[in-house]
Formats: sequence, structure tokens, C-alpha cells
Amino acid sequence: MDQLEATLLFANDTFYVAFATGDIEAMDELWAHDVAVSCIHPGGPILLGRDNVIESWQMILGNSQTEGIMSHDATAMLNQDSGWVTCLERIGDNVLTATNIFRRDNGVWKMTHHQSGLCPAAAPSQEPAAPKAN
Repeated sequence: MDQLEATLLFANDTFYVAFATGDIEAMDELWAHDVAVSCIHPGGPILLGRDNVIESWQMILGNSQTEGIMSHDATAMLNQDSGWVTCLERIGDNVLTATNIFRRDNGVWKMTHHQSGLCPAAAPSQEPAAPKAN
């Protein structure tokens, strides 16, 4: 893994730490300021624009009923100054798939899009069952 990929995965981890700890200031700092941003929470509408996205995170992180989140199996992909991470999220008993898109701004990865939705997978890092012989 090269340094650029490692810093992208670190930015992704920063997102999940902010989410898990309810740190709205860290969440706000992670999202890009100078480019368009968007977010799609599970079962929710498409949120466009930084104000709408950050307001949604304020509501989520301010809800004491929100269950903790853990990220697993992150894979980073790079394309010059943009990159994305696919991963699995575990919230309570639910497993979700997620895509987090980032753009480098003065050498720092800033989030431009987050989308997650329910996944039929049984558990993170679980190997698929071997096919049965007929």
C-alpha cells in the first residue's frame, strides 16, 4: 500500500470515528468546502449541498438513540486527486454497504459523497460458502 492510499483509508477511518463518537465538529471538518457534496443515508433522499449534508449529520449524531457504527473491509481506489473507499458498515445487527468519495484539497482528503444501504451479507470478512456439488 502506498502513502496516498494509506492517507485515503485514514480519512475514511476518520469519518467512522466521528460517526461512532458523535463528533459533529470532526464530521464537519472532514467534508469538502469548495466543491459540491452529496449524501444518501439508508432509505433517505438524495441530499445535495454542504448545508443539507451537515444538517443531516447534526440530526444523526445528536440523536442519543443512534446505535454505534463500525467499518470493515475497506478498499481504497485512487484516480489522481480523487479517491473512493468501499466498505461494510455494521450498525447494531444490520450490515450495510457504503461508498465514500473523497477529493484531495491542498494534500488533505475531503469527503464529497457518502452513500450506504442495507446489504444481504451475513457478516464482515466472512468468506462466501463454497458452492455445493450437484
